[in-house]
Amino acid sequence: MAIRLVLFDLDDTLCDHSASFRLRVQRALAVIPADRLTLPPQTVVEAALIQPSHTWEGLEHVLVQAGATDPELLERAFAAYTSDRFFGLELFPDSLSVVRGLQRRLLTGLVTNGPSVIQRAKLERLGIEHLFPIVVVSEEIGVAKPDPAIFAHALALAGVRPEEALYVGDHPLNDVIGARRAGLVSVWCDRFGRQWTREERPPLVIRSLWELYCIVERWASGDASEPRPGGILGLG
Repeated sequence: MAIRLVLFDLDDTLCDHSASFRLRVQRALAVIPADRLTLPPQTVVEAALIQPSHTWEGLEHVLVQAGATDPELLERAFAAYTSDRFFGLELFPDSLSVVRGLQRRLLTGLVTNGPSVIQRAKLERLGIEHLFPIVVVSEEIGVAKPDPAIFAHALALAGVRPEEALYVGDHPLNDVIGARRAGLVSVWCDRFGRQWTREERPPLVIRSLWELYCIVERWASGDASEPRPGGILGLG
């Protein structure tokens, strides 16, 4: 096989960050009386989920837009939201088995954006802190996706050329386009059935990591040709 390395994103690729964020938003809303909001709580939840980033800042913006402008209310909501940063966070059912299956054939690694203290603790909470030989956290190297330098750093640790690596992630810009611009074969892991809205189409599209595993097995058996960086193959 020409592909020697598979690099993974963490949030919403290996673990269901969106589901965890939803639960934390609901915790925050539970401390705000419904009559202090101009929108139904469920509408606030959905508005928070479509924010560009699933952070307190995004949620706070939605709460203020929904009428929760009282600093005391926002402080109570913030306390509820941050009471357990990883509340409800779990791996997707296919993540562990697929990564371990791929490790029988390929090198594997993890490249994630975020503060080291949060992302490292998240790996420990999920029980995968020792799963990957290569772990790159943006804060630790001073550069974040989609900057090509973060992908180059992971490749250097693995001793692999860009065209010998896949990068699997859910974020269209940070993961898919970022990895492709760095010369890797990028894989869009679209677990939630979203619509691709950017001009630069993803070379590979999967709905689950099991699909990725099956693709790699077909490559290994010679039943399918491996993709080139910039090539396009839509799946599912």
